[in-house]
Amino acid sequence: MSKKLSRRDFIKRSAVGVIAGGAMFSTVNIEALTKTSAARKAIYRKSGDDIVVTLSENAALSKTGGSVRVNDELMLIRKSETEFTAVKTICTHKGCDVELEGNKFVCPCHGSEYTLDGTVTQGPAKDNLKTFETIFDSDKGTVTIKVQTTDNNEQPKDKNDKSKDKNEQPTDKKEEK
Repeated sequence: MSKKLSRRDFIKRSAVGVIAGGAMFSTVNIEALTKTSAARKAIYRKSGDDIVVTLSENAALSKTGGSVRVNDELMLIRKSETEFTAVKTICTHKGCDVELEGNKFVCPCHGSEYTLDGTVTQGPAKDNLKTFETIFDSDKGTVTIKVQTTDNNEQPKDKNDKSKDKNEQPTDKKEEK
């Protein structure tokens, strides 16, 4: 004969099950499950104004579609065996940091969308994301990102970089004369 489970025992066992299930669920990284193409932080070196990314040090770039975040505002994406794209990840609408979601960039602030090469496909943004020339050297296994600073070619900033931006304009009206 089977022993009947009292209401009190049922509630106790159910509570233990809920607590154990909650503890297991809390160890799951929900963000990692929802972000299909979150870029890893790149290992790179500077060469003058240029950024040199060595493929052997950045496993995420070993296959087509892989990407690495070079700094807070720049992402490098492998488009094919020999083609790479470097994109400034700041939305041209209101300056929010766009996120890589699958095969497009999406602005979490107002919903603008861009292709992987930075072309705007959905507003409110009207301008494309800034892109930078890349040079792939298959012999060395490196990708060089050309980030010269000119009036029309703004260099992406790393928020951890403490150096003063030479092109920065004063924001305090009292300083202007």
